[in-house]
Amino acid sequence: MLTHYLKIAIRNMAKNKVYTFINIGGLAIGMACTLLIVLFVKNELSYDRHNNDAANIYRVVKDFVNNDGTRLPDATSPAALAPAMRKEMPEVAAVTTVFPNWGQIYLIKHGEKKLQEERLYRADSSFFDVFTCQFVHGNAKTAIPDTKSIVLTESSSKKYFGNDDAMGKRLTIDGMSDMIVTAVIKDLPAESHFHFDFLVSLSTLGNIDGNWGQYNYYTYVKTKRAINQAAFTAKIETMYKRADNQGGKNLFWIQPLKDIHLKSALKWELEPNSDILYVYIFTMIAIFIILIAAINYMNLATATASIRAKEIGVRKVIGALKKSLVNQLLTESVLICLIALIAAAFLAQLVIPMVNNLTGKQLNLLANSSFLVYALLGTLFLGAAAGIFPALYMASFKPVTVLKGFKSNQKGALNLRKSLVVVQFTISIVLIIGAIIISQQMQFIRSAKMGLDADKVVVINKSSRIQNKQSYVNEILKIKGVKKVAMSQGMVGGLNSTSQVNVKGSPNKQLVNYLDVGNGYFDVLNIEMKEGRGFSDKFVSDTMNNGLHGPLEQTIGGIVLNETAVKDLTISAPVIGKQILWQQDKDTMYYVKIIGVTKDFHFTSMRNKIKPFGFINTPGNENRFTVKLSGQNIAATMAQLENTWNALYPDKPFQYTFMDEAFAKLYQSEARFQKVFIVLVVLGIFIASLGLFALATFAAQQRVKEIGIRKVLGASVANVVGLLSLDFLKLVVIALVISIPIIGCKILPIKYTSNGGCSRWPDCLLL
Repeated sequence: MLTHYLKIAIRNMAKNKVYTFINIGGLAIGMACTLLIVLFVKNELSYDRHNNDAANIYRVVKDFVNNDGTRLPDATSPAALAPAMRKEMPEVAAVTTVFPNWGQIYLIKHGEKKLQEERLYRADSSFFDVFTCQFVHGNAKTAIPDTKSIVLTESSSKKYFGNDDAMGKRLTIDGMSDMIVTAVIKDLPAESHFHFDFLVSLSTLGNIDGNWGQYNYYTYVKTKRAINQAAFTAKIETMYKRADNQGGKNLFWIQPLKDIHLKSALKWELEPNSDILYVYIFTMIAIFIILIAAINYMNLATATASIRAKEIGVRKVIGALKKSLVNQLLTESVLICLIALIAAAFLAQLVIPMVNNLTGKQLNLLANSSFLVYALLGTLFLGAAAGIFPALYMASFKPVTVLKGFKSNQKGALNLRKSLVVVQFTISIVLIIGAIIISQQMQFIRSAKMGLDADKVVVINKSSRIQNKQSYVNEILKIKGVKKVAMSQGMVGGLNSTSQVNVKGSPNKQLVNYLDVGNGYFDVLNIEMKEGRGFSDKFVSDTMNNGLHGPLEQTIGGIVLNETAVKDLTISAPVIGKQILWQQDKDTMYYVKIIGVTKDFHFTSMRNKIKPFGFINTPGNENRFTVKLSGQNIAATMAQLENTWNALYPDKPFQYTFMDEAFAKLYQSEARFQKVFIVLVVLGIFIASLGLFALATFAAQQRVKEIGIRKVLGASVANVVGLLSLDFLKLVVIALVISIPIIGCKILPIKYTSNGGCSRWPDCLLL
């Protein structure tokens, strides 16, 4: 019987080639989009799940609490936390401390090969008890036994040693002793929330097990079994308050490892995370697109019912049951969907390199056989769901009626088709407006005033302390394409330090981000001073010093704050000259004097409101050269900068970053989201238009005689086109009316504002 159904289905498909092509084409494009979206969503949901017992692994994080009660969520924790948990919490199976590179660049040498590396992490010996890594050479127990051991990933091993066995060989790292390779592991999966190329012992930092004061570390814990997270957190809080003798107000809590990539956007994330909202939005778009394709099929099937009306009538006359007719029509629907699936898989595999380039992922459609099985099951369901109404509708034809003459525009079916077209148009309009608003938001980001000028600014990095830094500054200032130069310890828009400070005599402590910079830094970035001045070599008191022995209160340098810092610290006028408590050592108070106030500027993504920021000047701490270029022949200028570098520092590789590119990376996920969203919207509209084209073509064919009579009576082409378009225009207007409240209420994930920060669900995006 099934063979019979298939023969008839193939015969009918061949007979109606145009409509079959439109049905299969629309479904194939819709399915291809859905396959790729589901593949993307599956990838996003798979982060960190390669670790054994991932459900029992957590990251311990904290809220940094200011005196006014405001909280600043932070991913870091003190080094003493892991040893304390290991000792005092019996439910802990393993706990490890991780110390990232914090923006430091390491010069690593082996023989004649010298490379600058960033992804060098430190961890204790329990790291491999918490995280699952595949060992190529060595094992977890002997991976990092002492301060001279180093673990390489497979790619870093090949980079330095080629195909030779790296075990037991030496690497020289600036600032460390020679390191012996004790293990080689497979590269961490892309679906991990952090990555490293080199791993050395945490003990290279000295004995830090009792350090509760520095929050430069990351703590991960694996529990023996499922835990009550609230009770577990309460134990950590109790332990912290008992151990910390500074009266800290920080609040600790835990994050499931599997939630970090999609549900964590804390300060000091090891790598930029994604957002669960993107998963929801892309899932919704996938449903919309496949719904549009299914509606196309249903509309065409019911609209073209008259073509097969006589066939069905004859079948009924000779004894065909309604059940057998329904099965026949459902077989055709499922067959069309299966053919569309094959075309969709081919199309998806064809475009997947472009998708990977667009999303920054390495998706592979054929890598997971279970995914293809689910795709097949989904296709069978889609075929049945999309074909059930047309099947029931056509199987219900009365033989007498259809043999006398059948019209496909019966009231019930016609109203359903109109309703489905309205649904298609509503979805399309919502997606179009969404794409427009997302594009406007991205344009706003690109054109917004940041409060500083990062254009044509290059930051030259160095891997370790070098001599004669001022000599390099003096030499490159002679280059025609160089306008200004300043030194700093980091980069605005990159990593910076934090410190909890307060104005002298005030109990109001606030967490302030700060950067160590040299003279002229504000001029290089064109950061505008609101009052006071920047650092100058004319004022020795501007530079930080270690203080004197004896005085209980002493000023150790100057500081420049932004407007937000002045506001949050509640500094009254006059601001210049006020003293900020910077450090305290037992009874000795170390102050810095405010010498200037800058206007607010964005130093992180515009997702975040502008936070308090300060600048200090510590001679010798600089590890970056920030260079403002004229913009004329940048390539030649960069070549001269490199030649000058190589002449002064021949053993140090030349490495640089353009600051505007660094800022652009802050919005990389939004830019990718915009591109993918727009592509999907265009494809969704194309599928809807394909179905509408088929319906319009069929409607015109059904009214050929009417059109001929009208033209004989004098109707123009415009009149005929208007007549045929009127019904569809009415549906567009209805869809527009329906879509307006949807557009105006919670359709986009973010809305940026000029003062920084964003609302996740705008009240009304039409405003």
